Amino acid sequence: MVQPAVVREPLKFKPILQAKIWGGDGLYRVLGKGTADEKDLGESWELSDRDDNASVIAAGGFAGMNLRDLFSVHARDILGTQYSPTMARFPLLYKFIHAKDNLSVQVHPGENSELGESKTECWYILEAPGNAELILGIAGEGDRERVLTALRGKDCQSVLNRVPVKAGDMFFIPAGTVHAITAGLLLYEVQQNSDTTFRLYDWDRVDPSGKPRAMHIAEAEQVIDLRRHAKHKIAPLLIKRATHEEEYRVACRHFAVVKWSRVQGSVPLNNRGRFRVLTCVAGSFELGWETGAMAMGLGDTVLVPAACASPKLRETSAGASMLVSWLPVIGEEIRAPLKAAGYADEEIRDLGGLEGLD
Repeated sequence: MVQPAVVREPLKFKPILQAKIWGGDGLYRVLGKGTADEKDLGESWELSDRDDNASVIAAGGFAGMNLRDLFSVHARDILGTQYSPTMARFPLLYKFIHAKDNLSVQVHPGENSELGESKTECWYILEAPGNAELILGIAGEGDRERVLTALRGKDCQSVLNRVPVKAGDMFFIPAGTVHAITAGLLLYEVQQNSDTTFRLYDWDRVDPSGKPRAMHIAEAEQVIDLRRHAKHKIAPLLIKRATHEEEYRVACRHFAVVKWSRVQGSVPLNNRGRFRVLTCVAGSFELGWETGAMAMGLGDTVLVPAACASPKLRETSAGASMLVSWLPVIGEEIRAPLKAAGYADEEIRDLGGLEGLD
């Protein structure tokens, strides 16, 4: 017998701030994360169900409880129609990242790898300096052995693909993609719930003790995807509704991200009995539900559980925008609305990068 829902209110968490050798002041300067004295903040984990980094609920009836403990007991309330006893953890992890310096050139394993947890991710760019680039994938000529040889040292830069980037861009990084976030970028990351990373090159950096960070060349070479393509940057597909605009920014079987803006009045989220994660990336909103409301400003992330009744958004400052993400039912929640809006199959497919939505 299914018990009545217990977790019925949206959940906001305390950021988990992480100092990094490549971190800077962007998380505080732009988003108000941490303090002005912290000059090396690299990451702010906004929603995490990890044993070593479990997000703690900041307010409400579950204040002080962490997501790991809450999900282990009330996963059905959170996941709704997508609940399965085999889903032992909340499936996604959310971060803000600021890079004062380049991050390492790295790669993550894919599904069913014996080397670690699969990590497919996407990045929404909040701030970028002039002429900014991302390292995404492989460029140039050469067979597998030549490329792998280059990737083992400084010569890696001769085979790395560089992609121009500006604020508002969305990039899709499937597991196996060689990548690096570069200096000056501030971004929002949605990813599979994983923390497995294999480094290929770290710009000859050393840690405070003078030692270089560990590299993982052998592991990286086993999981790397060396296909060359130009489908890292995802073109948005816009649907103009009577009450708001929805930009479909990325979609795959692991997550979908849709940007809401120009919200007029109080607009239902229409979550179809499934969870939604909301992150405010401009301006401010009020998130309401059947029994309450909360303010959301720039940089705030909130988990709306499936059991939350009548969630709705109201814009409280002009020019506000919200990223809405979830674990999608591709046919019903991605293909169907976009086809109805007149988009072609190929345009919709490209929301999933090289592999598409299949």
